[in-house]
Amino acid sequence: MNSLAPITPKLAQISEQIEWLPGSLRLMEPHQIAGQQPDNLCGPYWVSILLKAYGVSDIDPARLGQLAGSVLPIGDDPQQWVPPGASSRQDYAIALPTCPPALGGTSALGLMEATLKASSGGYALIPLQTTWTAPQVETLLRLCHSFSHWEAVPLANVRTGSFWGSRLSLKDAIAHLEGNPIQPSPADWSVGHFVTLAGIVKGTTRSLVIVRDTYPILGWDGYHLQPPEAIAASLNRDDGTEGGIFLFVATHHQPDVEQQCRQQGWAIEPWDNGTPYRKKEE
Repeated sequence: MNSLAPITPKLAQISEQIEWLPGSLRLMEPHQIAGQQPDNLCGPYWVSILLKAYGVSDIDPARLGQLAGSVLPIGDDPQQWVPPGASSRQDYAIALPTCPPALGGTSALGLMEATLKASSGGYALIPLQTTWTAPQVETLLRLCHSFSHWEAVPLANVRTGSFWGSRLSLKDAIAHLEGNPIQPSPADWSVGHFVTLAGIVKGTTRSLVIVRDTYPILGWDGYHLQPPEAIAASLNRDDGTEGGIFLFVATHHQPDVEQQCRQQGWAIEPWDNGTPYRKKEE
């Protein structure tokens, strides 16, 4: 007997249960065109895509990294910087400063400043901090959906080791959404990383967050499903550094967005993700 037979009639239901965030749909084409991120530039990669999606700038990730004070680690095997199955990509448009492996990447504050500068003040990253829980993750997605005119895009600074494996089967996804126990595979890798949250799939009992990643090899062309609990754990991190969620919005929406977020009890301040802030010299 085909074990997937009972699932087949439910395939159509899943599409009706997906809620894409209003700001996420613009990213589909530029994300697909961009392909895999350059090594260690996941934050600038996302800001580059976001600015391109909104027709603001065609600035490349390395140049955004320069604005953000990004630093590249040296001394490690480059294959340690990418998930299993991916190849290292170091075709940077410009040379960037280097540092010891533990300090590589882009600071939260640096990425905020680069976004403002690259968009000539038109777009901002609003940094949200709290002790994240699954209900709070769902509240954030609901807020972005309710205030659709913001077209806010959540950009999460996570530790990927708290995620489920990215290739969740359809059978397991449906079982989880219906409240049945499953045994998901472990995380593909465990690094500090930036991903965008694209939407949510709602089941009869549980939900799954749609994560858009920087590596097409993960999930389905870079999209994978994670439970809100895993998103919360990845934000709280377990590596001695801090995580958080940026909301990418037009600056004219910023006062309203910040007011609504404060009402949820979230602090609006950048976090320390382990990469020192380096002020870019003019």
